This record gives sequence, structure tokens and C-alpha cells, in this order.
Amino acid sequence: MITVTKLGKHLGARITGVDLSKPLDDNSFAQVYEAFFDNEVVVFPGQKLTPPQQIAFTQRFGTLEHHVRKEARLADHPEIFILSNKVNDQGEAIGAQDAGRFWHSDLSYKTHPSLLSALYAIEIPVKDGKPLGDTRFASSTAAYKALPEAMKQKLAELKNIHSYRDYRIKNYAAQQEDMRLGIRTVQEHAPTPEQLASVPDMATPVVRVHPVTKRKGLFVSEGHTSHMYDMPQEEGDKLLRQLYDHITSPEFVYTHHWEPGDLLMWDNIALQHKATFDYDPLPRLLYRTTVRGPAVADSKVLA
Repeated sequence: MITVTKLGKHLGARITGVDLSKPLDDNSFAQVYEAFFDNEVVVFPGQKLTPPQQIAFTQRFGTLEHHVRKEARLADHPEIFILSNKVNDQGEAIGAQDAGRFWHSDLSYKTHPSLLSALYAIEIPVKDGKPLGDTRFASSTAAYKALPEAMKQKLAELKNIHSYRDYRIKNYAAQQEDMRLGIRTVQEHAPTPEQLASVPDMATPVVRVHPVTKRKGLFVSEGHTSHMYDMPQEEGDKLLRQLYDHITSPEFVYTHHWEPGDLLMWDNIALQHKATFDYDPLPRLLYRTTVRGPAVADSKVLA
């Protein structure tokens, strides 16, 4: 029997009674589907999944993405994006070490931003019996609902720029600061000009209506938003800082404490997330699949 247990005030649930290594019948999948979109982030604990099984489950929600960073894809399974601080025999990163350094929603800079992501925990660092590397999630729908009406009206026609190039610049600067402080940093591959050209900047509405739940949410993030569109820089930066701080208020946040075998799935339209980098040099390894979402109404590609 499928059981759904709420975890947070506005978001988060544990789903048990499901073995994702086996195909779900239509009724069971419908229950999972409803629980997921109701709670925005859900965990299926104690799973034992092969890459094809993870792919088979998540692609029932839609078309899977192949991440722009080809070097961090799993061999023979390009739908899987590797998140890890581990290295190969040549000392090269086997996956993305820096993923989740800033609050963001996955692939929000694409013409078809992600609908959802599913992250499977293979190796979780533990120190003194405590799992490390928590992931925090913030509900942008709950945050929008709590805004004063005047602010909602102000945001209604505004756009922000989602930029993969800017995101990489931010990550590089943070990595250099880590090196300056003596924090171990795995050397990652720099994106090629072709990779950057494949993800041009996007001007996207600040307020987005969810295609499934029809809830309105704030579609801005510290990681992927570079600036406001058609707004003076200082004014735009001030507004964005106000929105970032509001979205990530403790009231709207759920923190997930990882265990090996967790399959954690989150709604990239309804929330954003941020990793906790408190585990290096202890090894960490997770596999992510990402479902493509619909294009955002009134958005446009910038040259």
C-alpha cells in the first residue's frame, strides 16, 4: 500500500510502499503523480535502482534531458547526470562537483526548462554517524502566495534573465575562492564555446503559472538569474535580492538529510534548491535524471 507522509509545512513528503525498480501499474503511478505535484518534493527511501530502472521511472513523467555538460554524463546512459566529488585515475572529476552551490532550479536557462529532477543516492558521506551533504528546498509557490498584493501586481509584467554563462562565471569565482582558502577543489571541465552557444540567455517572466497545478510561483534564482530585463541594474539587483531572501525564508524551506538508496524527486517549476558542501573530502555519488518541461509563456531567447 502506498503511504504519503508530509515532511514540511509547505513542501516535502515521504512516499513508501513503492518499489521503483519495477514498473508501476497505472493506478499506483497516478497516486505517485498526484502526491508529487501536491508536495513539490518527495523522497522514496530504500530504493535499489540500476540506471535503466531510474530512467524508466522518471521518463514516465516526460522526455528526459541530456545535460549540456557531456563529460558529466554516465557512459552508455546520457540521460543520467553524475553529481560527485570523486575523480578518475587521472585525477579528473567524474561528475559535477559544483552543482547546487547557489539556490536554483535545474535548467531554468533553457528554452524548455526542466519540469522535475530525480536524484538517486548511491554513496553518501557520513561523519560521526551523521550523513553529510544535505539539500535544501524552497517553495517558490508558497513564497509567491505570501507576498503582499501590491508586490504581486508589481511583478506581474516583469522578466528576468536566466543565463547558463553567468552561472558558470559565478561557480568559477566561488571555486577560486575555495582554492584561496585552501579548500580541496576538483578541477572541472570548462564549458566549450559550442556548449555555451547551445544554451543562450532567456528572458523569462518573474511570475510563472505551473502547467500541472496552476499555482503561481516566483521563477527567479540566485544561481541562474543574471539580472532583471529592461530595468536599471541597481534597481533590478535590489528587487532580486528582496525576492531571493523572501523565497528562502525558513518558513518556505525543507531540508533533506540523505541516506543511500533515497530517490529524491523535486518540481523545478514550483521550487528551487541548494546543496550543502560540508563533506569534502569524503566521497559522494548521486545520479540525476531530469524531465523536460514546457516552454515558458511570454519568454524569449536573447542573442
